[in-house]
Amino acid sequence: MVLRRYERVLVGVGLGLMLTALPLAAAAQSAGPFNAPIGWWSIGTDGVDTKPVLFEDGTRYSATTGQNDLATQAQAQAQGLSVHQLADTAPGLAYYPIAIFNKVPNFTQGTIVTRFAIVGGDLDTEAGIIFSYQPNGDYLALRMDADSSSLKLESLTQGQATALSVVDNVPAALARWHDLQLTVAPGGTHLSGALDGQKFLDVDIDTPISGQVGTMTKTDSVVVFNSFNVDPNGQ
Repeated sequence: MVLRRYERVLVGVGLGLMLTALPLAAAAQSAGPFNAPIGWWSIGTDGVDTKPVLFEDGTRYSATTGQNDLATQAQAQAQGLSVHQLADTAPGLAYYPIAIFNKVPNFTQGTIVTRFAIVGGDLDTEAGIIFSYQPNGDYLALRMDADSSSLKLESLTQGQATALSVVDNVPAALARWHDLQLTVAPGGTHLSGALDGQKFLDVDIDTPISGQVGTMTKTDSVVVFNSFNVDPNGQ
C-alpha cells in the first residue's frame, strides 16, 4: 500500500511505491522470513525492482489504540515536555512493533546489520534491531532515535524499556537510508553498535545473549527496512 501522507518522503528515499503489500501483523502471521507478533508489518516491493522490503505502518497506531494526537500534545504540554519526550517516559505509550527473523533460531555471537529509512512518525521516529528475544516476549534492542539523534541499547521486559546505554549526538536523520550494525563478541557479553559504519557504543552486560533476532520500531514510527543480515562469524 502507499501512504499518501508519506508518499513524497518515500519517493525521496528511492521508494516510488509500496506495491502489493501483504499484511503480516494480525495474530502473529508470517510472510517470507519474518513473523510479526506486534505491529502492522507488510512485505512489499519498492516499485523499481522485485526486491522485497519490510514496512511498518505506524500510521495505524492512533486509530487502533485510541491514542489521540491532540490529547497527547496537551498531556506533554502540561508536563513541560515535547511529544517525543512524553512518548519516552509515559508507560501508556510504551508500544514497540517487532518482526522476528525466522531464519535464525538462536543468535549468540556475530553481527546483525539492517538498512532502514524512517519516513514518518508524530510521537516517535525510531527503528532498530532486537536480539536475545525470549518466548515470553522479553528482549534486548539497539535502536536509533531520529528525533533525539541518539543510539540506545535497551532491555525490554514485559513491554517496558530500561536503558543500558544511550549515546547522543548521533547523525540520525529522517528520510534517508541508515545502516545499523550490532556486534556481539564471542562469549555473548560484549556488545557494540555502529551507525553508517561509525562505532558509537561499546557495552558489557552481565548475562550472555541468546535468542531470536529481528527488527523493531516504536509507537507510530513509519519505517522501511531494505535489508536484514545475520552473520554468526562476523566481528
